[in-house]
Amino acid sequence: MIGLFRQPVVHFPIELEHHDFFGSLYGYFHPDSNQYNIVSYAAPGEPQRNHQTTAIIGEIVSPGQEDTSENASPLVGIRTQAGLIFRARNTVCAKEPYELLQNIFSRNTGILETDVMLDKGAIISGCGSVGSLVALELARAGVGSFLLIDNDTLSYHNLCRHQCGVLDVGKFKVNALQERILQINPSANIFAYANIIEGVPKETFDAFCNPGTLLVGCADNREGDVYASTISCLYQIPFVSIGLWERAFAGEIFYSLPGEMPCYACPFGTATNSVSARSSTNRRIYTTHQDITQINFEPGISTDISFVTLIAVKLILDLLNRETPHYIPRVLNYLSQFTLVCNTNDTRIAGEQAEIFSHPLQVTTSIKVSYKDPCPPCKLL
Repeated sequence: MIGLFRQPVVHFPIELEHHDFFGSLYGYFHPDSNQYNIVSYAAPGEPQRNHQTTAIIGEIVSPGQEDTSENASPLVGIRTQAGLIFRARNTVCAKEPYELLQNIFSRNTGILETDVMLDKGAIISGCGSVGSLVALELARAGVGSFLLIDNDTLSYHNLCRHQCGVLDVGKFKVNALQERILQINPSANIFAYANIIEGVPKETFDAFCNPGTLLVGCADNREGDVYASTISCLYQIPFVSIGLWERAFAGEIFYSLPGEMPCYACPFGTATNSVSARSSTNRRIYTTHQDITQINFEPGISTDISFVTLIAVKLILDLLNRETPHYIPRVLNYLSQFTLVCNTNDTRIAGEQAEIFSHPLQVTTSIKVSYKDPCPPCKLL
């Protein structure tokens, strides 16, 4: 309400209360509610944590060190013997400390164990409409580390399907997505590579891959996912591929556990499977048309892309927690290694390919995947 005085409120990481940090505070100020949100901090001469794009909104100083000039920070934390006191323009602030495990992920308690999830890592190959949704849902689930891979920048035509927005147009998708993840979990460890997965140095995978890591292929072509599957075989980590068909009328979800089942290259390493309408030649539009200049439509609307992707996210969470005590899988025991998900079976949208589905929202789990002999990725094991 305009004109109504509100006591300033400061949301801050609880660790600031308990150790002798002095320096700059980074975050956001919301003048309508008179609330400050501190998400990062840095001592003098040090960069702010996690390379966030937030601005300096205040500082913590010793008693008597407050800056009283016109250029002084609007928010000042004073570390006294009685504890940390925040003042905003000489008004004492109400304090709202937050703790990562207890506050940010409190609603996941009993479903996903936060201390377990923070030790998990996800490699996202392709950070477009599919990869951006996967990354943010995994961040909300508590996954603590991300390796983001994509060489494209965000454009206006991406906005109706991507998880980022107008303020991100012109940024590399990996950098825009990194910022969005940090808005969910300011302590996430994120490595962003503005490159295709084939261009990521081996040393990066060496440092990132461990038994708690999973690789998700979200590229808009099969070649990228075949290469990603090879990486998963090399490091023996689970692999999930998510692909949309023409106009996203349907999609496909493939997963593999290296050493336990066929890899992605077994069915898709040399030619597109006859049951699939996913492109293996074009990096931008999923289609079976040979002449892409005749294509006058986009890959699909966000809600259809999201329906397929969210089923895959459930599978990913099951795979990450397959050895977590007392965890109950959501879909892992139901979905086959290669699953088709239908948004609509209306031929006016999807053409003749839609006739393989009996009804909208059909989930097909009857497809069997066999080993290919020889299969170079499988031989890496």
